[in-house]
Amino acid sequence: MENNNPSDTLGSKGLIKKHEFIRIILQSLYSLGYTKTASLLESESGVSYKSNEFQLLESHVLNGNWEACVTFLNSITEILGESVESALFLVFRQSVMEYLKRGEDGLALDVLRKRVSALRVDRFKVHSLANSVVNLNDEVVEGDLRVKLLMDLEKLLPPPISIPDGRLEHLVETTVTAWVDSCLYHSSDNPVSLYEDHCCGRDQFPTTTTQVCRLFYCF
Repeated sequence: MENNNPSDTLGSKGLIKKHEFIRIILQSLYSLGYTKTASLLESESGVSYKSNEFQLLESHVLNGNWEACVTFLNSITEILGESVESALFLVFRQSVMEYLKRGEDGLALDVLRKRVSALRVDRFKVHSLANSVVNLNDEVVEGDLRVKLLMDLEKLLPPPISIPDGRLEHLVETTVTAWVDSCLYHSSDNPVSLYEDHCCGRDQFPTTTTQVCRLFYCF
């Protein structure tokens, strides 16, 4: 796991870990498509967006080393919790599909019978896997499938191995929401500026009567 210097913090109160702060910025840059900028930040800061653990898993997946993937996932069972079953299922599914594409039906069947069936996952997923491998599209590129598998696994891995999607946006949105909720005179639907802490003045709150509604009752 991460081995950060506790004193390496940011902010006036020292509550922000610099390493985490940079990783979250890197994630945002990559998600926005600024890959060159993100790469330069990684090089200059010495901080990688991908944790050492995730890079190890990535290597196993892209090289099709499925047993190593299984060993890694089992080694972090306490961290993954119930998600480990779903993660293992994804790995086994990929291995089955690749075995079948290479004509190694015996190996694929062995994984289905001994590995997949032993998982505590929805039986519908198992049946769906059996059906999907029968109709496997030969035009699907093996490398693309592995990249997709890696993306699916990344969503299951907890911090600090992986960072939740849109983490920076979530943090900023949470702050903006707190501003609006605590703003006594807030009356605008316009987006709040991030350049300064938001606070509506009393003079911005409507105080002039523009229309009077009169109710008439007929008996």
